Amino acid sequence: MADYAKLLEPLQVGNKVYKNRMVSAPIYCGTFINIPDLGDVLQKAMRERARGGAASVTIGETPVDFVGASREPFPPIDYTDLNDPSMPKFKDMISYMKAQGAVALIELSHCGESVEKIPGVEYGIGPMGYTRPDGMQVYAMDEERMQMVIEHFVQAAKWFREAGIDGVMIHTGHGWLLHQFLSSRTNHRNDEYGGSLENRARFPLMLLKAVREAMGKDFVIEIRVSGEECMGEEGMHVDETAAFCKMAEPYIDLINVSVGTYRNPILSGEFSSMFQEKGLNRREAKVIKEAVSIPVSVVGGITSPEVAQELIAGGYCDLVALGRVLTADPEYPNKVAAGRADDIAECIRCFRCFQGPLEGVELTVEKMFGCSVNPSAFCIDRDFLERKPGAPKKVLVVGGGVAGMTAAITACDRGHDVTLVESSDKLGGLLFFTDNDHYKEGLKRFRDLLIRRVQERPITLKLNTKATPEMIAGSDADHIIIAVGSCPVTPAVEGVEHAVQALDVYRDKSIVGQNVIILGGGLVGCETAIDLAQDGKDVTIVIRKDEKALAKGSYPMHRVGLMDEMRKLVRIRTGLQVTKIQKDGITAQDAEGKEVLLKADTVVLAMGMKARKDAAETLKSAAKVPCDLVGDCVEAAKVYDAGRQAWMAAWVL
Repeated sequence: MADYAKLLEPLQVGNKVYKNRMVSAPIYCGTFINIPDLGDVLQKAMRERARGGAASVTIGETPVDFVGASREPFPPIDYTDLNDPSMPKFKDMISYMKAQGAVALIELSHCGESVEKIPGVEYGIGPMGYTRPDGMQVYAMDEERMQMVIEHFVQAAKWFREAGIDGVMIHTGHGWLLHQFLSSRTNHRNDEYGGSLENRARFPLMLLKAVREAMGKDFVIEIRVSGEECMGEEGMHVDETAAFCKMAEPYIDLINVSVGTYRNPILSGEFSSMFQEKGLNRREAKVIKEAVSIPVSVVGGITSPEVAQELIAGGYCDLVALGRVLTADPEYPNKVAAGRADDIAECIRCFRCFQGPLEGVELTVEKMFGCSVNPSAFCIDRDFLERKPGAPKKVLVVGGGVAGMTAAITACDRGHDVTLVESSDKLGGLLFFTDNDHYKEGLKRFRDLLIRRVQERPITLKLNTKATPEMIAGSDADHIIIAVGSCPVTPAVEGVEHAVQALDVYRDKSIVGQNVIILGGGLVGCETAIDLAQDGKDVTIVIRKDEKALAKGSYPMHRVGLMDEMRKLVRIRTGLQVTKIQKDGITAQDAEGKEVLLKADTVVLAMGMKARKDAAETLKSAAKVPCDLVGDCVEAAKVYDAGRQAWMAAWVL
């Protein structure tokens, strides 16, 4: 068993004792609380994180006013009224969090010059006055406006203390108002609030000092900083961030280290993608930790307890802050404490749970949220979640991929007698490819977790067993779940026999030569392209449409990271219609009808996947008992869709 002793040590933070070194990073918005469905998302997430053993739980970004601080048209909270309708909702949520032994915090923010054009907002404020490209006027803050903002932070902190909060995290990073003052990239003032770092820090320090004086020593004050802006040479770098943290130390108890800016969240590293290292902000955290004497936490890609332990044992930080990681598995801290770390469903950083900045997005749970490794994460139907299982049934599950394994595990955990049949000699389905992919280590770990969970349960597993209509018809099962997956699309192109399918490449990479052409710009094609490029291959991806069509079906934030890798590693040829595949390349036609010849050692087909719907329907038609189709055999989609469908089908049994 791995040694996670450091993660389990308590820590004094201000006047509070954190029971371990794992904290829940700010996530979602406190203002969700007054929005139908989104309020349920917030309540469920905060409660799960507290119940899951996090030492502290921070309710996410919450504006201190609603005439300039808020970036969205959220229902306002009147911080001057202790009888505001949202007060009892916060009290209920916060009291639950604290009853689980978690320190309860809320992140207070002001977006400053980055305010959106929303009802009731006529202008922005910030360190500088100017007119934005979208026509919004931004006014340079004078001392009267500074005092007004300080009063708003103090008033919000007092209001939340009445709601039971133990402390606040004051957002001093990610390009919001206080960061706008701190950074020389956005602060070009020539008065006492601009120029040197001491001057740029003057207003943020005034604010922190005022909050401390108003709230007293028995109230936790944490700040979140961007250790690096990651916006090129200009702007704020970690040496200045560390110096600011030292200046702020008399007024605060804890520093949370992130990086980047909200308006460029992937390329600046604010949200880490699967293309970046785990624990990617460790260096910035260590520089800051060495500059101060108060505790430091760090966020960013801490998907496994091994990484978390390494960060604390290595002296990079005192606490690890877990965001999307606790969406994937809210029980992460409890499982570490119970010696069950190998049962943690690790975040694969796919961005199904956060597909991009909220601006312009229809705020619905279905469109905004989901989790590829935790199908119950955003289920807010309490009646569904609290539904008791029916009488024990014999359940037959056909197919050992994500959908089949999820269905089998869920049905077994609900008390049913489960048999899982798989036509091949191993479980995992199409995720076999993760054994040979540079970027899919997280997905491989999830596959292996599902396999372990099947093997640890009293599930009757039959490998090398192909389901037939006769088997289905003769089964003694009370319920059947069919999850026979999908298969690659083969295009009707002359010479297609000279090409190889992308999945076959992952079965045996020795079949791939040095110069590779990939046909197909969907997610499979793009991810295969960058993986082969990492193997040292010269890769060209060929698509009929323009570059906007590349990886079109991927989650938006994932696509940003993917396209960044593509541009670094792969040649992209657009506007080409392939007319023939040869042993040594392809013939194509460009937009003007001109013939184009491209040479290659290997042509790889990545034209997408198609559901094995006919095979699934044939099996279903033979069933004499209720039968569900789930996963890719319904519609070829993503891991999330397969797992969610399978979980729901098995949950109602």
